[in-house]
Amino acid sequence: MANIHDCLDRAVQGGELDSTRATEAAREFDQLMARYETVMPPHQAEAAALADLKEATRKQARSRRHAVINQLQGMRRLHTLISDAPDPALALRDLIEHSENSGFRGESVESVRRALVRSVNHGIRDVLKSTGRNLLGVSRNKARLRNVLRELHGQDSGDLVAKALADAVGKQQERLRQLFNAYGGDIGKLDNFGVSHSHDAAAIRKAAPGEWEQFVFDRLDWSRITDLRTGKPFASERGAMPNRARAMEFLAEIREGILTQGSNRRDPRMTPGGKALYNRHAEHRVLHFLDGDTWMDYNARFGASDPFSSMVGGLHGLARDIAQMRVLGPNPRMGLEFASQVATKRVAGNVSAEKAVRKKAALARTMLAHIDGSVNQTEQEGWARFFASTRSVLTSAKLGAAILSSPTDLATISMAAKVSGLQPRNVLARSAQLAASNATRETAARMGYVADTLADTGSAAARFLSEQMSSELTNRLTSFTIRASGLSFWTDMHRTAFQMEFAGFLADNAGRSFDQIDEPLRKIFEARGITPQDWDNLRAPDAMFRTPDGVTFLTPFHWREHQTALPPMEAEGLALRLQMAIEEQLEYAVPNLRIEGRALTVGDTRPGTIAGELLRSSTMFKGFALSLTMGQYRRWLAMPTGSDRAVYAAQMSAGLIVLGALALQLKELAKGNDPRPMDDAKFWGGAVLQGGGLGIFGDFFAAETNRFGGGLAETIAGPVVSFAGDALNVPLSNATRAAEGESTFVGRDVSNFIRYNTPVLSSLWYQRVAFDRMVADQLQSFLDPEAEDLWRRQMRKRERDYGTRGWWDRGAALPSRAPDLGNALGGQR
Repeated sequence: MANIHDCLDRAVQGGELDSTRATEAAREFDQLMARYETVMPPHQAEAAALADLKEATRKQARSRRHAVINQLQGMRRLHTLISDAPDPALALRDLIEHSENSGFRGESVESVRRALVRSVNHGIRDVLKSTGRNLLGVSRNKARLRNVLRELHGQDSGDLVAKALADAVGKQQERLRQLFNAYGGDIGKLDNFGVSHSHDAAAIRKAAPGEWEQFVFDRLDWSRITDLRTGKPFASERGAMPNRARAMEFLAEIREGILTQGSNRRDPRMTPGGKALYNRHAEHRVLHFLDGDTWMDYNARFGASDPFSSMVGGLHGLARDIAQMRVLGPNPRMGLEFASQVATKRVAGNVSAEKAVRKKAALARTMLAHIDGSVNQTEQEGWARFFASTRSVLTSAKLGAAILSSPTDLATISMAAKVSGLQPRNVLARSAQLAASNATRETAARMGYVADTLADTGSAAARFLSEQMSSELTNRLTSFTIRASGLSFWTDMHRTAFQMEFAGFLADNAGRSFDQIDEPLRKIFEARGITPQDWDNLRAPDAMFRTPDGVTFLTPFHWREHQTALPPMEAEGLALRLQMAIEEQLEYAVPNLRIEGRALTVGDTRPGTIAGELLRSSTMFKGFALSLTMGQYRRWLAMPTGSDRAVYAAQMSAGLIVLGALALQLKELAKGNDPRPMDDAKFWGGAVLQGGGLGIFGDFFAAETNRFGGGLAETIAGPVVSFAGDALNVPLSNATRAAEGESTFVGRDVSNFIRYNTPVLSSLWYQRVAFDRMVADQLQSFLDPEAEDLWRRQMRKRERDYGTRGWWDRGAALPSRAPDLGNALGGQR
C-alpha cells in the first residue's frame, strides 16, 4: 500500500496539488496517526487517519464550492448593475449606502442591514421589553435575562417565561443562519447554540501564559466541539475529556486568533479581497460551553460586553454580515473590488470619469470598512479606549440639551412625507398618539416597528456619534443622558410614526393594481425592484395587519409571517425589499449619522492612532450635520423639474428656518434667559444655521462663545480639544498671570470648567440652569471676588447686543421671575 506522503509528493510533481496544501495535509495526517496510535494498532491508526483526512477535506471542498458559486452569482449581478447604472462611480458608493439622484436601482448594504435588524427586533420584541436596558443601562430583569441565557444553552432554568423568550431568540438565530447560508455561508445547524462569544482581547492578553486555556478547558462541552483536522468531535460524549495535549494546542490556536483578529491564519497575498464572511459565524460556534452558567462565567472573566449586548449584538452582527453577502457576495471586499473593476473598464479612456470612479471606489471601500467594523481594529487599544471614553463623557456633558434642537425634525418629516405620498399632518398626529399611548406603541411593535431604544446595547447616541471602543461605564453615561433628556423617545416616536403611516399608505393603495397606485409609491417600488407581480402578492387581504378597531396596515414583517402565496425564502426577500424602501425614506424623515458621513469625516484611520484620534475628536458632532446636508441636497437634486426643486427648496428652507428659530428660543429659556427678539438679523442668522443641523455654530450669532463655553477655534477643533484647553487653562494661564504679577482667575476658571464639563448635571436641559445658578455660580461667587461685577457686565452686554435679560439672575438661588415670552416680539434694547 502506497504511503500517503508518497501519494502527496506525486500529486505535487504532477501539478495536481500545490505544495502548500500538500504539506498541510501531510502534517495533519501525521498528527492524526500519532493520536490514533495511542489507542489502536498502526495499520488501523493509518486507515482511521486517512478516512478522517478524506472526510475533513470533502467537507471543506463542499463549503468552498458553495461559496464560490454564490460569489460568481453575485459577480454576475454586480456586473449587470454597474453596467446598467447611469453613473458607475455613484453606483459604487450606492452599493454600500442608498442615496438619491444617482439613478442606481440596486440594493445597498446599509439598507439591507437596517431592514434585517428591524425584522430581528420584531421577532424578539418580548425579549427586548423584558430584559432590555433601563435608563441606568442595566437589564430591566437580570434574573430573567440569566434564565434566558441558560435556556439558550440547553440548561433548564425552571422559568417558563424565560424558555418562551429563549425560543424567540433561537427562532431568529435559525432564521438568520438559513439566510446566511442561502447567500453562500456555511453554518451548520446546532441545537442549543447559546449566544455568540464576544472576547475581550485586552483581558485575554493580560492573563498569565496558559491561564486562558485552562480557564476555558474546564468549562467546555468537548463532545460538541469539532476537531477541524478530523471533522469529528474531540470527545465522544458530554462530560468526557479530550486528549489534553491536542485540546490545549487547539485552544492556543483559538487564543492567537482572537488576539490577532484571525491574521495568524491568513497567508500573505496579493489580492485585496480580505477575509471572506461565508465561514465567519461557523468560527463563533467553535467553542461550546457546558451550559449557560459556564458561558456567563467566561463572559464575566473574558467577555467584551454584557450578556444582553452579546445576545442582541450577536443577532445584529449576523444581520450585518448577511447584508454584505446579499449585496456583494460571500467575500464582500472581493465583490466590491470586482464592481470597481467593472466600473473602471466601462469608463476607460474618459479621464474625468476614470478619476471619479477611483475616488468613489476608495470611498466605497472606506464605507464598507465602517460597516464591517474593520476600521475600528487597533493595536493601541489602551489609547483608543481612553479617547473613546473621553468622547463618551463629553457627549454626556454636551448633548443633554440636544432635544431642544430637534424641532427641525418636524420639517424633514413633513417634506419626506410629501415626497413619499404621505400626509405630513397624519405622520405628526401619529407621533403624538404614540407618545401619549402605550397601547399604540404595543400595536406598533406587533406590526414590526419596535422602538430602537429597546434594542439599545449602549449606543443611544448612535444617531449623532459612532463610538465602538468606549468603556461600559461611559457608554452607560452617554446612553443615560440621551434617554433622560427625552431625545431617544422623541426619535423613536417619530421614526415609528413614519413607518406606521407608510404601512397605512400601502394598505390604502392595496385595492389598486400596480399601474393605478399613487405615483410617488410607484416610483419608490420601481427604484427598489418591486414588480407588479410583487405588488399583487403583497396586497393579499389575508396578510394585512388589522388593529382591534379595524384599521388595516400592510407591514413587511407581518406579511412575511402570514402570506401563503410564496415559498418562505421568496417571501423573506420580498419583505426585505419592501422594508428597505421604507427605511430609505425614513432616513430623509428622521435622519441618522450616515455611513458616508463617517467615512468622509474620519476616513479609514484607526482608533488609537494619532490621525485616527485627531479626526474622531475634531469631527465629533459634525458628522450628523454633514449627513443631514448631503441627504437633503441629493433629494433636492432628484426632483424631476426645476420648478419642483424650487418648491422643495423653498418649503424645506422655510420649515428649517422657522423651526430653527424655535430651537434657538428654547435654548435661551433653558439657559435662564428670556426669548430673544426676532427682529434681529443675528437671530435669524443663528436660526438658519440651527435649522441646517449646525446649531453649535448658530450660538456664535448670539455671543462670542458657544453653548459649551468655547470659542470659534475650539468649536472647529472639537469638544476634546476644547476640554483639554479648559483643563490646561486653569493651571497654566493662572501661573503665567501670577509670574507676571497680574491677578489670577483660578476661582473663575475652576467654576467655569465645572459649569461646562460636568456630565449629566450641566447638560440635561431641564436642570442645566439650576445647576448653573445653584452650583457653578455659587462656587464662582465663593472663589472669585469679582464674580458679581463680571455677571453684571455680561448681562448688560447681552441686553445691549441681543435684547434679552435673564429670568433667573446669575448667582441667585431661585428664579427672580417667570420668563418674559413677549420679549420675542420686541427687544429690551
